[in-house]
Amino acid sequence: MPSASVQTDSVRHGFFLFFFFFFVGNASQTLSRYSRTESMNRPLRLITRTSRTLLPFRRPAAATVGRTRGSPVRAYHPASALPETRSRTTECGSTLLIEPLAARTRTSPVPSWHDVQASLMSLVESLVRSDWWGSSSPLFLRFGESIDSKLCRHLIRRCTAQSKHLHSVFVFIQMQRVGVRPDSFTFAPVLKSVSRLCLLEMGRSVHAYAAKANFGGDVYVGTSLVNFYGGCLLIGDAHKVFDEMGERNSVSWNALITGYTHNRKFVETLDLFREMQADGVEPTEVTMVGVLSACAHLGALSLGKWIHEYIDCHGLRLNEFLGTALVDMYAKCGAVMEMEKGFMAMRVKNVYTWNALISGFAMNGCGEAALQAFSRMIMENLKPDGVTFLGILCACCHQGLVDEGKRYFRIMKEEFGLHPGLEHYGCMVDLLGQAGLFSDTLYLIQKMDLKPDPIIWRTLLGACRTYRNVPLGRYAARKLLELEPTNAENYVLLSNIYAQDSMWDEIAKLRAVMNQKGIAKVAGCSSIEIGNAVYEFIASDCLKPEVRDSLDGITKELKQVGYAANTGLALFDIEEEEKESSVAFHSEKIALAFGLTKSPPGSTIRIVKNLRVCQDCHVFFKLVSLLYKREISLRDRNQFHHFARGSCSCRDHW
Repeated sequence: MPSASVQTDSVRHGFFLFFFFFFVGNASQTLSRYSRTESMNRPLRLITRTSRTLLPFRRPAAATVGRTRGSPVRAYHPASALPETRSRTTECGSTLLIEPLAARTRTSPVPSWHDVQASLMSLVESLVRSDWWGSSSPLFLRFGESIDSKLCRHLIRRCTAQSKHLHSVFVFIQMQRVGVRPDSFTFAPVLKSVSRLCLLEMGRSVHAYAAKANFGGDVYVGTSLVNFYGGCLLIGDAHKVFDEMGERNSVSWNALITGYTHNRKFVETLDLFREMQADGVEPTEVTMVGVLSACAHLGALSLGKWIHEYIDCHGLRLNEFLGTALVDMYAKCGAVMEMEKGFMAMRVKNVYTWNALISGFAMNGCGEAALQAFSRMIMENLKPDGVTFLGILCACCHQGLVDEGKRYFRIMKEEFGLHPGLEHYGCMVDLLGQAGLFSDTLYLIQKMDLKPDPIIWRTLLGACRTYRNVPLGRYAARKLLELEPTNAENYVLLSNIYAQDSMWDEIAKLRAVMNQKGIAKVAGCSSIEIGNAVYEFIASDCLKPEVRDSLDGITKELKQVGYAANTGLALFDIEEEEKESSVAFHSEKIALAFGLTKSPPGSTIRIVKNLRVCQDCHVFFKLVSLLYKREISLRDRNQFHHFARGSCSCRDHW
């Protein structure tokens, strides 16, 4: 027999959509209606060898008549209803062999509901593995009146729970073909499977079907649709469905809040949480996970602390999910002590919780603490995964621990059997490059099991900028632009290398290429939280007079203690005074001046920036922490910088 061919996902998805849109109006060739005798209710074993169609089942003997649902059944001899036991071949070459599992008598016991479910599940497995979409293929094996919405719902839930999303959608389609009406609880797993398969148009069709079947006002169906649209990154459609729901519960609110979080609408997430409270709906653990995630990305520590207090006061269970979100929030807000307290308060910890702790130590410049946490994790007999080692390698990278980084990269493969991914290689390239070990860096890239991606070459290019290695920087930039010709950051990094050596002609050529391709540089943006409100500033933004005067005054005071603006990264061949002005109004400096003006004396200033902090701003912040005796926490795109008494936690490795 020919071996089974495996169709691509895209072909499967296309046929899914074809059948779904036409299953109501199309008259497909259906299965023969078998009598409901005990012998035919026995499960059948399908042995298929695939082509584009399957051989239809043979019709039973004349004693069996076709019937509609609910009509009486006439008995027939089981042997006459079965196809011949030898294999037959269709026009397209597919072969189907059907044979009974065992001989039965008419007095055999009626199969239980669970037996029918298991048998039907086996058939679904067989049909999905084969080319079941053919026009002459059997669409669903019906076990008499045992097929109902409850059985199909259980099958769909089981398939979705096992991540067999193709199977789940297949069963739902066949329900429509055989006239089984789904109930309101069927739509949630189906829409989840459709979302996982990225079948947007099919999901919209399910939405239309639910509305046509008068399920539009059902709270369970509405919540499932909110989840679906949020998972498909259509948060506007999710909110529209939410607004049209006549009844909402905490699960509905949680679905919308989670959707906004997954779509990176963090400010809107917090606004939605306030609306939920105003509506009188009690938040649950799921609610707090989404809100804490938004606080983490915004660096809103004050609101995050309030959420923590709310959890304690209202007796919400600090389970693995909520506890991990709390640890992650404190880590990303730069509150290391609170992060450790939240971790210790958890009774049950899993590998994800330990990963959040290790990564939190790493991003906050506590490399030694991250390595100690890894040792404690191993002592508690938890097996680390790739994310664990990514946090460890980041910790070594941020602290310049070259030897330790090499050792953990080695034991990751040798002792734990984990294969490094591109992100792990990226950390090693950063670690070796920031140490100036370019020969080792190139050797690692050349010996990689994976093809270097843009992050690898961009990391090498950043190291070349630090050490002014123009030849290697040109090589890395050429590789990088081959992979990402429209990413503005790549051009900016190469321009910085040229600017350090005053290669203005090369910079002009790069700018011409950027203008020709319509590539615009990403503007620097920084945010700061003052009094439970988050303020955002853009680089060279139009400033209020008080903020500009404050920044000018700070700069003058720093110059008196030896500060000189680093104009080496100015990307124009202009006068020195103009270069100094171009770096004076970076967004993080504006946020710092605003924080010094508006925050209480002695409080920690916390700033979040969307880009990597430049060398001039790094020196500026260190001097401000020394002169004004203030602790400053700056989170850039890569890590935290905790400034205190004129030094930084990164030890100038960033």
